[in-house]
Amino acid sequence: MSSIEPYNPSTFPSRPSYGGRLARQTTRNLAAIDCNTDITSARISATAEIQQVKVDAVARTGAYAMQQAALVAQVQQQLALAAPAASGDLDFIKTMTVMGVGQIVADTCRAVNRR
Repeated sequence: MSSIEPYNPSTFPSRPSYGGRLARQTTRNLAAIDCNTDITSARISATAEIQQVKVDAVARTGAYAMQQAALVAQVQQQLALAAPAASGDLDFIKTMTVMGVGQIVADTCRAVNRR
């Protein structure tokens, strides 16, 4: 089994002297590419995080709106059974209420998309 020897730069042939400037320029260019890659990755990650927050806000608003719409429909049905003569009026009020809730969800979507 061979033994592992520590790296010794003197065992490798030296680079030509004209390559020093080229090597420095290459190193600078690679560092710039690496920096740009890091910045682009961070920018993409930040954009994705913002989009996830937007989706969460719209989803929470929509879920709450659906719960409230179901509650309004349930109350309307119970009141219509208690007062059948008022069922038409109750249905109108339920429809207007649910439309208002839907408008708020639409407004939330627009407001979130503007940011």
